[in-house]
Amino acid sequence: MTSNVFYFTARTHSHEQSMSKIKGPLALEKLGIEQKIKSGDKIVIKTHFGALENTRYLRPSYLRFLCDYVKNLGGTPYVAESCGWGVPESISGAHTEYSGRATETEYLKIALLHGFTKETMGAPILMLDGEDGTDIEIQKITGKRFDKVLVAGRLREFDCMIVASHFKGHAGAGFGGAIKHLGIGGVSKGGKVEAHTGKTFDINFNSCDPDCENCVKICPTNALTKDKNNKLSFNVDKCKYCYMCASVCSDKVFNLGNSSREDFITQFTDNAKGVVDYFGKDKIFYVNYAIDICYQCDCTGGSDIPFVPDIGVLASLDPVALDQATVDLVHKSSISPHSILSEVNNIPTQGPFEWLSHTPRFNPESGEMDMNQDGKESRHWELQLKLAEEIGLGTRDYNLIKVVIEKKEKN
Repeated sequence: MTSNVFYFTARTHSHEQSMSKIKGPLALEKLGIEQKIKSGDKIVIKTHFGALENTRYLRPSYLRFLCDYVKNLGGTPYVAESCGWGVPESISGAHTEYSGRATETEYLKIALLHGFTKETMGAPILMLDGEDGTDIEIQKITGKRFDKVLVAGRLREFDCMIVASHFKGHAGAGFGGAIKHLGIGGVSKGGKVEAHTGKTFDINFNSCDPDCENCVKICPTNALTKDKNNKLSFNVDKCKYCYMCASVCSDKVFNLGNSSREDFITQFTDNAKGVVDYFGKDKIFYVNYAIDICYQCDCTGGSDIPFVPDIGVLASLDPVALDQATVDLVHKSSISPHSILSEVNNIPTQGPFEWLSHTPRFNPESGEMDMNQDGKESRHWELQLKLAEEIGLGTRDYNLIKVVIEKKEKN
């Protein structure tokens, strides 16, 4: 079976071909969203607000025009994210490139700084897994590694979902598009942890310092307590798997396991399947904004020069076909001068070429970024596409439909 992918070029010659006001909403129209939204329906627009120092996140105006379009159809839009891994800076005392997104209160401050507010969106902004990441729905699946997924619980409140993704590279996954957006952004705080580390959650009670109560104080559900003898206990029935306890423990009481790059990709792809199975595939509309395509994810503080020029807006009802089509258009492009790929040896200076096989990648053994200046090939970017197709998220076979918006002639 082949899935349709609609493509709108990033080239514009007038306001009538605007990427934000015209092409984004028109992409949703091509997907048939007007036949799905009824008056009064609540529509969640899932996006990413970007890490604090990042400047390559999806600009607020793109989302605002999607909100306006939903309202014109009679729906009520909401713009949403989900809480990030770890604890707030006010508790950790440390600022990293991943800081500022641990709770709804903290993350909405970042959203404000980046221009995402109720006023600019014309819609409420919220975290899909609640204030502290513990609002979850557990979805059973048949995945490659997972049989259960911690879906962001507030998805239960909505009738349809628009997954508005900024397509870019990713040091661990190769690229981030619709699949990764579902598998990381559509799950809870704990779902993000499990994507990165797996399902391991072992507690070594004997290692606990009797005088330390950091995990007890941080636990939002009182699943961790200490008795009068300062002995730690754990009530699994109260646990919402936010894993913040592990973030504040210096005694290695909590073991979350380790995952390879391949494990990580497999696990977030399983997560994506869980989100779709929970919400319903017929109620999700996917839009990839293939602009500002740098090798780093929006969740990092880095905002390097895009390695290929802007491509445009792509949309589909199939996240796998959509990501495959976007990848293919990236690979058909030529590299941008002065970008990271211009410093990589043993690769051409013009496309088409599999650029994603040569972008920088995270080295789990060293814990450092491999800038790959020697030009070594790694096709790990393809794994999420293969796995997603195998578990039934969609197909890699697509029909690319280029939509041309003609400039209107003046009378």
